Amino acid sequence: MVWFPDSSFKTAQAIENFNRERLPLIIFANWRGFSGGMKDMYEQVLKYGAYIVDALVGYTQPVMVYIPPNGELRGGSWAVLDHKINPQYMELYADEESRGGVLEAEGMVEIKFRKKDQLKLMHRLDAKLRELRAKLDTGTLSADEKKAVEKQLHQREEALLPMYHTVAASFADLHDRAGRMMEVGCIQDILKWKTSRSFLYWRLRRLLLENAAKNRIKAVSERLSYGEIGSMLRRWFTEDQGSVNGYLWDDNKAVTNWFLGYTSTFSSTSYCVCNPPFRLPVIVFAKFSVKMCPSPKVSYQVQLL
Repeated sequence: MVWFPDSSFKTAQAIENFNRERLPLIIFANWRGFSGGMKDMYEQVLKYGAYIVDALVGYTQPVMVYIPPNGELRGGSWAVLDHKINPQYMELYADEESRGGVLEAEGMVEIKFRKKDQLKLMHRLDAKLRELRAKLDTGTLSADEKKAVEKQLHQREEALLPMYHTVAASFADLHDRAGRMMEVGCIQDILKWKTSRSFLYWRLRRLLLENAAKNRIKAVSERLSYGEIGSMLRRWFTEDQGSVNGYLWDDNKAVTNWFLGYTSTFSSTSYCVCNPPFRLPVIVFAKFSVKMCPSPKVSYQVQLL
């Protein structure tokens, strides 16, 4: 499946509407790029593809892109849905049987391992070809014998070429699998179809609660980046759950339940003062108040915190 000009425009419009409604977004990605015909170029398919990028860059809710089993994300669609265009909110996941990459395996072979390279490899590995090449290099053959050996050489090359091409395409395909995508940092995790629904559910709930907590802390202290706030939340989780259970930070269900335990009282100043996990935002806000109003009374209250 590919994006055409009209479908690209509708996709961009839908993403903008979801963002306006402050809704999270899950994309099941199975595109092989954008249509590249002359009519499509005339109808500004590239322009509408850029609209999709603009819509995703400006998205302020969790966006999870999932490549389903036997699905492919290729060409321009790979660039459009790359999570790096909005790393704060976008995440990319791939099924263990999916494929992803700008070029397909056949295209990669045509560029990186052409026929001349395959023939060169054949002559280095195949014993029969080495033997025929040695006969030609002796220089003692007659014209008819040389012609017969060259014919055998050519027939041998043609017989081996399909096998070498298949091996080369299979090797190129290994670079498009989920394991390689994970290794180079293109995706966040590899999912299995049987457990993908459960994973996406708990991951989405966690991201919604985590982003809400980050925004509340950001409102108190604007100087903190979202990366610093994320590190703070992880530290608070470890302090609250104990260092032995710190590994549970990678468990979406456990973190979701932890956030839910503090959701109703997260914005309460008195609760934050009395409970260590959310004490720092109050202290930061109090110190900011001292700077804005440097009176002895306020300073004394900050010392009590």
